[in-house]
Amino acid sequence: MQDILLVGLSHKTAPLEVRESVSFMSDQVSEALPILGYELGEAVILATCNRSEIYTVTDDVPQAVERIHRFVAEHHDLSVESVTPYLYERTGKEAVHHLFKVSSGLDSMIVGEAQILGQVRNALSTATEANTAKMTGAGLFHAALRVGRRTRKETNIGRNPLSISYAGVRLAQRVLGDISNKRALLIGAGEAGSLVARALRTVGVGDLIIANRTESKAQELADYLSGTVAPFHNLEESLKAADIVIAATDSPSYVITPDMLCTHERDHEGSPLFAFDLAVPRDIDPRIACDHNVQLFNIDDLSAIAEENMTERHRAAKYAELIVDDEVEKFMLWWDSLDALPTVKAIRQNADDIRRRELNKALDLLGDMSPENQQVVETLTRSIVNKILHDPTDSLKKGATKSQIRVAKNLFRL
Repeated sequence: MQDILLVGLSHKTAPLEVRESVSFMSDQVSEALPILGYELGEAVILATCNRSEIYTVTDDVPQAVERIHRFVAEHHDLSVESVTPYLYERTGKEAVHHLFKVSSGLDSMIVGEAQILGQVRNALSTATEANTAKMTGAGLFHAALRVGRRTRKETNIGRNPLSISYAGVRLAQRVLGDISNKRALLIGAGEAGSLVARALRTVGVGDLIIANRTESKAQELADYLSGTVAPFHNLEESLKAADIVIAATDSPSYVITPDMLCTHERDHEGSPLFAFDLAVPRDIDPRIACDHNVQLFNIDDLSAIAEENMTERHRAAKYAELIVDDEVEKFMLWWDSLDALPTVKAIRQNADDIRRRELNKALDLLGDMSPENQQVVETLTRSIVNKILHDPTDSLKKGATKSQIRVAKNLFRL
């Protein structure tokens, strides 16, 4: 019998350097899914800055776990031994409960953060395009999206949503104080970068400079937020004038290195540069923190703000947990019914085979019968079988657990 399996890691189980070493960027997800689909039959990858998780359906959990561990290691050119200690496994109801908590923002570093629901949606969409999210995987992730929407609609967990991007700006205020006279350089104009830019404008940053590999995208965001565009290929010059730099690209390697800061003396001599690295893998070489005039932070430095956010949303989180529990039970009923239907079909087919054999024996013993009388006997045997099987098969279809389905299979020797 098949079971839902989750294998992954997150900010709760792995430090940043491990998370970035096994992270899946958007193009890597599209490359990885066909391989996983071939290995496992069905797969969805949920990849965010704080987690990399693979969901599948299998009838051999230990073998599937081993395959996923090996795949994660080989895909990132690592040894299995270096990856395995940080990976967790969830099966069945526990895996469903975990995903529903994730989609509701209950498992995020910033509880209730706004981006995760879109990331769950993107994971499903990418897997659907790769044909690796079939009935079970698609059903699981559609349910997760429904749970995420319901928790935000029925509780206050999503009220005044705080994302990691907004938290980074709040951290800048905590470190620098008033930033109305500061110049901020944003590197990356994707979804995360756009949220950062909006947050910076909301808190009243002085100047906003945006650099992006695709300059037209940077210009579009700059026009919308009354910012200016800086060339991505000449970040050294922009860094020279910046008080705040926030990096949020999808680059596989560092976009800011120590040499770039040493190339020019900064305009604001004596004023520290606040640098926040929002990316996983990281955009900013951590060695720049050796410069006494640079204060470097990454997403793991948001713990204080995360705790503050948890205090504000603790009551909403309790109600959201109840919704998650309710939705898990609903999903498990649907999941169990998937096993019940073929079992019911097999029971009825087996009974009908027996009915036909015994009917043929009886007709042979009865000798010549008119077609009308044969039809009466045929109908009688069908009616008896249907009435005997109605209650047990109806019970199986309307909510039998996996253990009850196993018992039914054993009883009927299927």
